[in-house]
Amino acid sequence: MTRYFFISTRYRQGYQLALFTFLLAFVVILLGAYTRLTDAGLSCPDWPHCYGYLTAPHTTAQLAGAMQSYPLQPVDIKKAWTEMTHRYFAGTEGLLILLLSFSLLFSRRLKDPKARVIAIALIFLLSIQVMLGMLTVTEKLKPAIVLSHLLTGISILSVLWWAYLELPVRDASFFTSKGRRRTRSACWLALACLILAIQISLGGWVSTHYAGLACVDFPYCNGQLIPHLQFDKLNSDLITIHMLHRIGALITAIYVSILALCLLLNPALRALALVMLALIALQLSLGILNIIWLRPITIALFHQAVAIILLLTLITAWVKTSFLTGKRYDSRIA
Repeated sequence: MTRYFFISTRYRQGYQLALFTFLLAFVVILLGAYTRLTDAGLSCPDWPHCYGYLTAPHTTAQLAGAMQSYPLQPVDIKKAWTEMTHRYFAGTEGLLILLLSFSLLFSRRLKDPKARVIAIALIFLLSIQVMLGMLTVTEKLKPAIVLSHLLTGISILSVLWWAYLELPVRDASFFTSKGRRRTRSACWLALACLILAIQISLGGWVSTHYAGLACVDFPYCNGQLIPHLQFDKLNSDLITIHMLHRIGALITAIYVSILALCLLLNPALRALALVMLALIALQLSLGILNIIWLRPITIALFHQAVAIILLLTLITAWVKTSFLTGKRYDSRIA
């Protein structure tokens, strides 16, 4: 049976940097979520320093200097270290993204235009992410900025995963294959990615407004099955924000589940379809536990992690479907 590029370890031995950069990006996103869940996002009032220091202030002299420079914001050492740890990992991730991008742009061995698009996209997204990281602090955690910061991070993660899946295929038809007929599965998978991205955005909006506990029971919301929703107050009414995320979760779960059941009929996609179904079941369970257990940090982190993994699974299935449709696989791989 033919082994395709994205399941062949031998074929991708030169792409460890892309994989490592992707894994570190995943860690950075979870560290950002942990920072937000522990209310440590403004533990360092300045950027990129922390009270004027390269590390969180912890010595007697540093604490005195921090108190003098920021008398209205006393130092919480634990939270400050949480914030700075996130920044250290994010900075390292930025350097790796630049290394990967420039290696793709200037590699003599890799002339694939797809690699250039990926490199330029990574540099562009990284520039936006750095700016949003600064604004997150200087604008005091404005929800729109925090959500944009999260979504840009997930976009970077998705492009890195796409790079790891696609780069080994040196296909010059990247720009000329627009007219190629795609399977219906590829179109439905692309729509699934879009629906899930919207749902992740709704989850981020809940998180940035701290609306996760606006409803403390399930399936009801504070005793009401369908509470009064104020769609004109999507930036302030916490119950409306919370319930939109629930409704989105239901729509996403139904669509992805039906799609996965259809993909089970395709032997090449059966394993990915089973993973989708398992992730949907796990995600729904985590969402319910997140409410009835009053949002424990561990469950909230797993909830976000599973949503991202589900998105990556859909991207994988979409890439594989497009790959099989275009017959761009390397027949030498057995």
